[in-house]
Amino acid sequence: MTKILFTLFISAITSNTCLSQDEQFGQVVFEENERTQEAKDEILKIKSINNNVFDSSTFVSSEHEELKYRMFKPSQQQSGEVYPLVIVYHGSAGIGTDNESHLRLFHKLFASQDIQKEYPAYILAPQFSTRSSDYSMDTIRNMLVSTSKPCLNSIFELIDSLKLNMKIDSNRIYVVGYSMGGSTVINSLSKRPDLFAAGISISGVPQFDNTQELAEIPIWLIHGTNDEVNPIESDEQLYEELNDNIRFWKLKGKTHDNIVTEYILSDSLPKWLFNQRK
Repeated sequence: MTKILFTLFISAITSNTCLSQDEQFGQVVFEENERTQEAKDEILKIKSINNNVFDSSTFVSSEHEELKYRMFKPSQQQSGEVYPLVIVYHGSAGIGTDNESHLRLFHKLFASQDIQKEYPAYILAPQFSTRSSDYSMDTIRNMLVSTSKPCLNSIFELIDSLKLNMKIDSNRIYVVGYSMGGSTVINSLSKRPDLFAAGISISGVPQFDNTQELAEIPIWLIHGTNDEVNPIESDEQLYEELNDNIRFWKLKGKTHDNIVTEYILSDSLPKWLFNQRK
């Protein structure tokens, strides 16, 4: 029932904006609202999902770098079927090697029973032992931009390996991330445009090194207008430069740490994401 309420709420909100829920790309500005009790309850429900629904493993790259990761597998796989793979990147608070502390809300959202029932998929949750993206000032654009770290290459090797050993649909490999992880989404799409069908970057800092390739990939940016950690201006610039293939949700008044509201707790993210194919 909560999920249905969220979906109806989203539909009602977006009908009063310049973009309907069914449209793929464009910009929407959502007015500030307080997080409802339903949203708070849903967040607690998602966070309470046991970490053990994700299998624990370690990958060793060709450079002999160890990468801890968790993998969620669809529970009822059909013979002869292949399934999407969603890579979910964590923020800087999840950096470590315990293969546990990086499992956060967005990992569990995609692995939740409600979402998996409608959108069965593998969920890959790598844990970075160092930052996956660094930030610097672009002196031409006069704003923050991100650059990827070498650890990202281990992720690409892992994904290529998983494609060979699991029933993964190579035309539906997606990447999602929050904060530092949102920045790493754009870095991943830029470095391996051949690999991903689409990406969702939440509260991240983009990069502009490979805009010609990025322009060909469906991207969804979600950002709070009052974000003081990763200011929204960089995402606004990316949208301005690549707006033909970008969906951009601006959450008015939202800061870096309270970005999760009814707007993104429904099935909006997977519904859009799984509609994208290479």
